[in-house]
Amino acid sequence: MSLYGIHKTLYLLQNDLDFRELLRTEPARALADLPLTDAERHALVEGDMAALYRMGAHTFLLSRIPRFNALGGMTREEYQRRLSVVLRDPDEGIRA
Repeated sequence: MSLYGIHKTLYLLQNDLDFRELLRTEPARALADLPLTDAERHALVEGDMAALYRMGAHTFLLSRIPRFNALGGMTREEYQRRLSVVLRDPDEGIRA
């Protein structure tokens, strides 16, 4: 997996107002043309913070998602709940 697509998405979220609004309201459409793997795109659209973290996404950059209510309006509390899965079980969701 390449983190470039995830980090580019998070960069655009912070710096491009039109992209930010589209990611907030229509995440799948916002991500359609970005260089993402299917797994990265799925994790972003689903707001799977634990999966993104496990893929190596930087938590500072991930924290932009609730700051701008992106991915369908994710709140800070929801972001923390979804990321806390990693603290409870670091290997959850990645076992064969």
